[in-house]
Amino acid sequence: MTIPQFSMIVAAASNRGIGKGGKIPWRIPEDLRYFKNITCFFRDIQALNKFETNLNRAKRQRTELEAEEVKPVSVTANVTMKNNDTLPQNVVVMGRNTWESIPEKFRPMPNRINVILSRNKEYSKGLPKDVQCYTSLNDCLENLSKQEHGTIFLIGGGQIYNEGIKHPSCESIFITRVHGKYDCDTFFPEIPDTYKLNDDETVIKMLSNSMKHFEWVKGVQTNVKSGAKFEFQIYSRFHQKLKPITTQNLVAPIPQLLSSSSSSSSPAPSTTSPSLSPSTLSTLSSVPSLSPVSTLSESIGSPVFTELPIPSETMNLNH
Repeated sequence: MTIPQFSMIVAAASNRGIGKGGKIPWRIPEDLRYFKNITCFFRDIQALNKFETNLNRAKRQRTELEAEEVKPVSVTANVTMKNNDTLPQNVVVMGRNTWESIPEKFRPMPNRINVILSRNKEYSKGLPKDVQCYTSLNDCLENLSKQEHGTIFLIGGGQIYNEGIKHPSCESIFITRVHGKYDCDTFFPEIPDTYKLNDDETVIKMLSNSMKHFEWVKGVQTNVKSGAKFEFQIYSRFHQKLKPITTQNLVAPIPQLLSSSSSSSSPAPSTTSPSLSPSTLSTLSSVPSLSPVSTLSESIGSPVFTELPIPSETMNLNH
């Protein structure tokens, strides 16, 4: 069983606050529309590769060509279009408090699979028919791995984010940086160094796979009514990759020494130690207790590996 990848989406203030008393302490309608568009329309590469057949891919590409004739809309636009890529719906996973903070008339969130996490095993009895409920994130991911679905998004609250950001299956973090510090009782965790901020060019490429008709919003924005300043950012997890390098450069003095020894035509071996440079002596002292010949022959064809980091990829949300 393969545990599916997931992303997280959140709006957080400068002090990492995300809410107080189950409510969002700022008013930014653009962010709510951004949340809706991302969670409905964004498809990660894993979802596309899993479900998109050649026929569906051709259909999507034709649709994109037709869409090129239409002016793209902002990723914060209020759109009524439905996803036409024939892939299963995306998933929004939330804690019980986040679910209950959403006005009843707006839940479950339409055009998405809604999943609630609650330790109370009886909580599912009061939920709408199509809403799934699990007791833990791992239980949720295991069950989703047996279903057809699009991209999975964790949408809050604080405990879900804390667990999700440490989970090895978390690939991306969609974060709206709200400028200023707000009085909050729920916070988003520090983003670890294992995640790297994508530049605008990379983000545009990410969105082009499934949101070609949307236009990315760059830089700091200001809501006209509230004056709140905010910026959309996407972080992706960096993975470690083993990169082979030859050892000849690491033990260069050894071949030079061997070459010098083999080319010597002296009829009798010298009884005195050869004169070696300080750098050669330093290198030889770091080599294990083997003869130069055996050390070199074992090194050739046995590459040394080094790790290099490379890039992989609270809501009172009335949607």
